[in-house]
Formats: sequence, C-alpha cells, structure tokens
Amino acid sequence: MNYLADEDAEEFVDKVAAQLGEHFDSVQVLVSTCNGGGGTCDVFSGNGNWYARVGMAHEFIRRSTAQVDAKEIADALSIEDDY
Repeated sequence: MNYLADEDAEEFVDKVAAQLGEHFDSVQVLVSTCNGGGGTCDVFSGNGNWYARVGMAHEFIRRSTAQVDAKEIADALSIEDDY
C-alpha cells in the first residue's frame, strides 16, 4: 500500500471531505495509518453542521460498541450451551 506523508494525508482528507460536502449536509471523515515507528496516526476532517458531525461520531461508537458487546454475549452463551 502506498501511504501518504502526514501533511499529504491531511490535505487529501480535507479535499475528500470538501468533495463529499458538496453532496451532503454534514461530513466527517476519520482515517488512520501506521507510521514507520509502529504507532498509529489519525487524520480527520469534516464540514457542515458541527453538532450533526459530533452526533454521527457518537452514534458510530455506540453502534460499534453494541455490536462487539452482542458478539461477546453470543459467544459466551454458546460456550455455556456446550456444557
């Protein structure tokens, strides 16, 4: 994969968010990449209604957490059924 330098990544994500913003009321783009030292770098950009963007981010986290929790519960129940 061809990773962008940090400055190029920020510019690219800003450009993509702006392009999406031409078609949607609110846009929030979140991306991450691994830097050469083994760490993770994040880049985010958005435009439009700030409150809607924050709400979308919270909803994304809520749904993701619910899916992980549901899978863990299902896995735990299936283990109990095996006994």
